[in-house]
Amino acid sequence: MITVVTSLFDGSNFGIPHTTGVYDPSWVDKLYRGFKRNSTIPFEMVCLVDRDYNFKEPIRPVKFIEQNNTIAGWSVLLEAYRPDLTNDWRIVVGLDTIIVDNVNCYLEPDKDFALVRDPYSFEPYVSQYPQFKNEVCNALSWCSPNSAQIIWDVWTNQKQWVYENCKLPPWDTVSEMVLLRKLFNEKNRVPLLDCIHKGVYSYRCHILNDPKLLQSARIVYFHGDIKPHQIGKYEFDNQLIKHWK
Repeated sequence: MITVVTSLFDGSNFGIPHTTGVYDPSWVDKLYRGFKRNSTIPFEMVCLVDRDYNFKEPIRPVKFIEQNNTIAGWSVLLEAYRPDLTNDWRIVVGLDTIIVDNVNCYLEPDKDFALVRDPYSFEPYVSQYPQFKNEVCNALSWCSPNSAQIIWDVWTNQKQWVYENCKLPPWDTVSEMVLLRKLFNEKNRVPLLDCIHKGVYSYRCHILNDPKLLQSARIVYFHGDIKPHQIGKYEFDNQLIKHWK
């Protein structure tokens, strides 16, 4: 059975530079319910946590190994790829994600590892930021047991190298996404989950630019300073709000 892995923790204890103090157990419950409503394939949800939380849904909490390390930054999220979380495939997803339509296709991975295209690799952004051409991000990832072991071996055996070489600008904060890019997309060869199965969109870069994409959306993810609890300014936001419950 596939495992959906997400995380809930106080980012200020790990030196994460923004969006701390926002998430609570209700976000995990909403993510679980989004997958449950929009799939017919059995799954388990694991949530990495920094302390005890009360979830309403059948979510398996697992404590982070890393505790209160202010230099860790986003690298703490590499624990989503811990081999001990599952012996099967996993899909890793952030809490700032809304499931809006059937996601069976994403719960049946057929690649050892896959990421999605970075939202800034599209026009009109890539012309302004050419460094994002062919770039990927980890808004959603597929990971086989073999790939999880590769990630975990690098993280546990080369942690200092990760701290020094996997920092995300402009914050200069250690990032799990940078390591995943280096491991799997150094030559732009990582399978692209949002090309294999279309319907994964960034709210900030895709939906705000073209709300009609909601008609074909399956998963909408948020990044930066706009989160699901802050939307509602536009009429089309109601099409998302009704799914975040």
